[in-house]
Amino acid sequence: MNPRKTIGIVGLGNMGYPIAQNLIKADYDIVGYEIDQARWQPTDHLLYVNSLEALIQQTSVLLLSLPDGHAVQGIFEQLLNASANHSVTVVDTSTIGAKASQAVEKLLRCSTLKYLDSPVSGGVRGAVAGTLAVMCAGPKNLYNEVLPILECFSANQFLIGPEPGQAQTLKVLNNFLSATALAASCEALHFGQTQGLDLQKMCDVVNVSTGMNTATLDKIPHQVVTNRFNAGFSNSLLLKDISLYLDGCDEAGITGEISRTVVQLWDNFVTSSPNDDATGIFRYTGKKSRRNSDS
Repeated sequence: MNPRKTIGIVGLGNMGYPIAQNLIKADYDIVGYEIDQARWQPTDHLLYVNSLEALIQQTSVLLLSLPDGHAVQGIFEQLLNASANHSVTVVDTSTIGAKASQAVEKLLRCSTLKYLDSPVSGGVRGAVAGTLAVMCAGPKNLYNEVLPILECFSANQFLIGPEPGQAQTLKVLNNFLSATALAASCEALHFGQTQGLDLQKMCDVVNVSTGMNTATLDKIPHQVVTNRFNAGFSNSLLLKDISLYLDGCDEAGITGEISRTVVQLWDNFVTSSPNDDATGIFRYTGKKSRRNSDS
C-alpha cells in the first residue's frame, strides 16, 4: 500500500465502519484496528491488523472513532510507545469532552504525533450517507492538510478554533440540544396521542411549524413511527455526552438549571433500560406519562 493513499482507522463500529466505506469509495485504502474482532468485516480495500504498531507502519494519517475519553486516552498512550520516529496525524472523531481533548494535546506536545480535535455529528445515517458534519479544532495548516479526507465522509466541515477542546465544546452543546429536543418532543407527542392525534400527522404539522427539530424531522418519523428504535446511538452514550456538557457548564459557572433536569431524565432512562437505543426515550416517557396519569 502507498502510505500517501492509506488511512488508518481505530474503531470500526457503528460510525467508524461506514466512515471507512466512504473513504474506500474515494479511492483510499484502509488499515483498521478494532479490538473486538467480532466486528471485523474485511473487504478488498480494508485490511485489519492486530496492533497499533502494525497500523502506523502503513499510514501517516490516523482516524479515531471511539466511545469515550478513557478509550481515546488509552489509544494515545499506546501510540506514543508505538510511533517512535513516525510522524502521524491523528484526527479524533470521538466525542470525549474539552478537558480530555486538552489532556491529549498536552500529552502529545513533545511527540511526533499531530492532533486534530474533530468530533462529528449526524449519527449512523449520516456516516453511511457521507453527510456528517465535522467540527475541528487545532492548527489551521493541519486542518487544511486533512480537509480532502474529511470531505470524503462529510457534507460540512468547520474549523472552530485553534485550540483542541473547542470543537468538543461545540459537539457536546449540540448533543445537549439534540437530547433536549428529543425528550421534549416525545413528551409533547405523547400528550397529543392522549387527545387522539396521529403520531405521524403531528410530526408533519410540527415540521412546517415553529416546533420543528431534528427529533420531529428525523428520529421520530424514521425510528419511532416505524417501531424500529434503532438509530444506532445508545442512551448510555448520549448520557455520557450531555453529562460532559453539564460538567462544562459547572466549570464555566453556568447554573445549568435546564441541563440538570435533562441529564437527570436521561440518567433515569439509562437506569431503567441500559444501552437502549436513544430513540427508546419515546417508550420511556410514554410509560412515565401513563404512570403519572393513572396516579
